[in-house]
Amino acid sequence: MDDERLIGRLNAVPAREVWRHEALDFTPWLLDNADVLSEVLGLDLELDAAEHAVGDFSLDLIGRDRLSGDLVIVENQLEPSDHTHLGQIMTYAGGTDAAHVVWVAPSFRPEHRRALEWLNERTDEATRFFAVEVKVVRIGDSPYAPLLSLAVQPNDWGKQVRTRAVQRSGTTWSPEDLMPAVRAEATPAVADAIGALIEAHNRLGPDAGLYYGAAQAPSVTATMVAGSLRTQPWSIFTHRGVVWTLNLDWIHKQGRVLSADFMESLAAELGDLPGLAAAFESGRSVGWRRRPTIAADPLFTHPGAVERIASAMDRLFRELQATAAPLSLGPS
Repeated sequence: MDDERLIGRLNAVPAREVWRHEALDFTPWLLDNADVLSEVLGLDLELDAAEHAVGDFSLDLIGRDRLSGDLVIVENQLEPSDHTHLGQIMTYAGGTDAAHVVWVAPSFRPEHRRALEWLNERTDEATRFFAVEVKVVRIGDSPYAPLLSLAVQPNDWGKQVRTRAVQRSGTTWSPEDLMPAVRAEATPAVADAIGALIEAHNRLGPDAGLYYGAAQAPSVTATMVAGSLRTQPWSIFTHRGVVWTLNLDWIHKQGRVLSADFMESLAAELGDLPGLAAAFESGRSVGWRRRPTIAADPLFTHPGAVERIASAMDRLFRELQATAAPLSLGPS
């Protein structure tokens, strides 16, 4: 060849060469790269917990589809599909009432594909089962490149994905949409509490904002900015009930935003509120890389809960500002 260009060969790599341990390597990678799984599924995934407890068992990943608010569970393995994991996804689906059930593996046996297809045919439209094959390739000594593809999906899923894309591009919620949606899904006491929490966040000042999403139902996410640091400490979703997510991964960001010591102080401050002890414990177990979801009731109807959460968020904001101040000065 005249121009001496080199053309390499694409080589398949065993998944075990890239991720040696399912729980310690593969599950955290999926949690940190939810966008890769989102793209192949046609969902807008927000994975918020790894090794989520379901009775005496532990589900690999749990989260939500930001567009619909539907619960999504993910069970993954590094070997070809087996009966054990098929049984696990059924157990976890029943224990979480998930709308989207995702099984990730390097390959799927024909009988396991057929089992998921049968489930898609027999269950209602509100429950969907997916098989996602993960392959890994590289050229020479280049970085590993994971390739994900759908092996099983609901029959009409392609059409639904196109419809969802229109919904995502055409619907952006506003402050005026949120509270009516909250009142339609929750008690007056919960609605009043959420209104008070939003008012408290607004009092933090112009660097504390609120993002109203483009999900199927109205939602809101609190934002805080201090210098080069940004965090989104909590969100509220209103699809099929009202839930509050504590975005531990956004607050901590593996120590790049706020320290592990601060996370522990937050846990000590709020851990006795309904649902929060388990939320902090689940976050602590994976280095705070979780966004646990807590039911708005009984959390927001607990005496003094809103005031305590607002106080903790005020302290969080001041800690963010204190952390950002030296960074803005640059190197000495």
